[in-house]
Amino acid sequence: MSSLQRTSLQIDVEARYAMMDEKKRKRMQSNRESAKRSRLKREKRLKDLVTEIAVLKQQIVENNKVYNDLTQRTQSLLSETDSLNYEKMQLAEYLNSLSSVFMSSRLKQTGCLSNQPWQVDGPKQPSITTGMSMS
Repeated sequence: MSSLQRTSLQIDVEARYAMMDEKKRKRMQSNRESAKRSRLKREKRLKDLVTEIAVLKQQIVENNKVYNDLTQRTQSLLSETDSLNYEKMQLAEYLNSLSSVFMSSRLKQTGCLSNQPWQVDGPKQPSITTGMSMS
């Protein structure tokens, strides 16, 4: 081989390497840009998640306050219900004792067991009918 041919061959090889280097350089640049986009996207997503976490934590605090208030109100209402049921029971007992006293007194006074004073226990009076109708 002559030196001219060798030089031409070397130029072709160098040109190929240069083209390969250029392709490699472009590919590396493209990879860098893609990696940068990925990093920015990941950072934005992370920032969004951190913000969402903060909002959710605040909602948890607020919901806990509401829950505690409702729990306290429920306990108060349950206690009030117990008190009212106890009072109802006492009043029912008192009413029964008054009814017993009244019936006992009524029996002593009239001999009548009914609690309606217009009803008298005893023989019934025959009703009188005239046979005349009013038209």
